[in-house]
Amino acid sequence: MDIRKIMRTSRSLLIIKLTIGIIFAASGQIKNDEDIFYVLNVSGADLYENSSLDSRIMGKLKVGEMIVASEILRTRHSKKIGEEFYLDGYFIKIRNEDSYKYVFSADLTKFKPVMRDVYKGILIPDINGEKINDRIVKRTEKYGDAVYELEDIITEYENVTYTYTAFDGCFDHIYAYRNLTLSEVYHLLTIHHLNINETELEILFPRFIEKRGNEYLFQGEGATEDLKLTENEDGSLSISSYDCT
Repeated sequence: MDIRKIMRTSRSLLIIKLTIGIIFAASGQIKNDEDIFYVLNVSGADLYENSSLDSRIMGKLKVGEMIVASEILRTRHSKKIGEEFYLDGYFIKIRNEDSYKYVFSADLTKFKPVMRDVYKGILIPDINGEKINDRIVKRTEKYGDAVYELEDIITEYENVTYTYTAFDGCFDHIYAYRNLTLSEVYHLLTIHHLNINETELEILFPRFIEKRGNEYLFQGEGATEDLKLTENEDGSLSISSYDCT
């Protein structure tokens, strides 16, 4: 075959490949994991007209929904939950229904959730990750003049270690998280301790009370007591509570 014909053919193929690459890049079809987010807020994520929390709300994304960022705006914003309690985040520009809208990152997570139906189609996201192991740790605890033997039932996942302890009709729950932000753990607190109004099919969330030191205190529903989110000295975050029968 004529070497010049081979070279012309190779150049044509190269031009075609480059052209296709440019088309895909321009249309936003080439994306990586940094551009993918999932809605973690059980109430959904508001769609803002502009990159401001004061902007008009144009709609809402459902919990668990995946979004692909057209642009990530790194300017920090703070969403107030209560006195001295803010969720920091930034805006993500997405294409939605033939127009661009903005989503606040504090409603999102990078972890792909497993969606679980808890009651008549009400879905909650699970970002615990893969289960690693179960174990039981025995210890003693002194109450008054008596010493009692307790068993901590520990389940470890990729992103959290859950410890359950039963004693004298009361039950302690501790979720110790790894690699999660304050906003992610706050949403997980609302997920672990939500209640459902069966008549209205309405989700009832714990109410934030106050920030005390490194602890965010909440009012739980029913038998739940001492519900709190703690910022630990090592930078990790945990949720703890107990309930009694």
